[in-house]
Amino acid sequence: MWVVRDFALQLVDPDGETITSKEYLEKALQPQKGFSDGVEQKNRIRRLLKSFFKERDCCTMIRPLTKEENLQSLEKMSLEDLRPEFVEQFMQLRRKVIQRIRPKLMHGKKLSGDMLFNLAGSYVEAINRGVVPNIETAWSYICKS
Repeated sequence: MWVVRDFALQLVDPDGETITSKEYLEKALQPQKGFSDGVEQKNRIRRLLKSFFKERDCCTMIRPLTKEENLQSLEKMSLEDLRPEFVEQFMQLRRKVIQRIRPKLMHGKKLSGDMLFNLAGSYVEAINRGVVPNIETAWSYICKS
């Protein structure tokens, strides 16, 4: 699920027809024309994202507040302080996530929150060392923990 907050664009295609947030994402992931290094690098990233995330969806959300200075203290505000349109979008996102959520499995075993946290941590640690994470090694580490 891709969440794009502070989304200000109109969800329309080049012909002016309304499109969904998911259609917007798919359009953004389409390869761009050109042969420069910059275009090639961006297209490579688009291909990788499409490859890694076979099932994709997108939720666009407007800016939660209209006053710029209030954005600095957003975490202190209640839902009543936010724009009603944003709250509705937030609730739609929440419903979508709750409907789709499934337990994460590895080798047929459900991962607890701690297990998932440790697994992600071992992946990040491996990537930061400049190596490719080894799923079997990480899984063995999680089981021992």
